[in-house]
Amino acid sequence: MLVVPVGTQAGVIEAAPVDAYRPLKAAEAESVGEGFEAAWLVRLGEALGSEVALIDASAKGYLRFGKLDSGAAYYSSEIAALAGNETGPVDWPDLAGKPFCVTEESPHTDLVVSRFGGVARTYPSAAQALIGLKLGECQAVVGDRVLLQQIAELPEWHRFDRLLPKLENKPLTLRIEAADTALQKRIEQFTASKQGEGALAEVTQHWIDEVAFQAYVLADTLDCH
Repeated sequence: MLVVPVGTQAGVIEAAPVDAYRPLKAAEAESVGEGFEAAWLVRLGEALGSEVALIDASAKGYLRFGKLDSGAAYYSSEIAALAGNETGPVDWPDLAGKPFCVTEESPHTDLVVSRFGGVARTYPSAAQALIGLKLGECQAVVGDRVLLQQIAELPEWHRFDRLLPKLENKPLTLRIEAADTALQKRIEQFTASKQGEGALAEVTQHWIDEVAFQAYVLADTLDCH
């Protein structure tokens, strides 16, 4: 049974994001309390035997998660780019001076701009960034490899299924950190366990499917198949 740490409210452990990066945000209207992070924190709470409640980033949560230097890893964000298979770029240097679609606050934006001279065009969600590619607003969409690899395999993306060569670049690891050492150890045990790996895989797949669905709905609405 979980002993409630000092600083939590009635058995509820509060968790606050440290930044605005949302790797699998499916829709513009989707709040952080409705998305990938919230779903994963529910699974974490189940393992800990206590509810984990998301609070505003400006508040001081007992748990902090996002782009942290320390803590238990819960998501690895590896850069990838998806382009049209007929007229789109074939390699990263082809993006020099060209627009690329990317979600707001993406950690991959600076790399493409500084290393390859790409011009970022930002969108409020991953689904909207994908549709930007279909609408011809950019030469490629830059995002998480785990997402774009699956998007490329979908029939409705058959004209936009070219993945640019994999970059030997260190992925961004998102982490979660507790103010209490004992609680942090339990979180680390969960994330390293088969149960934790399975929970993350299930939640990740659900939100990849949700991004794909939202992109499909947008494409149908805009008639840009």
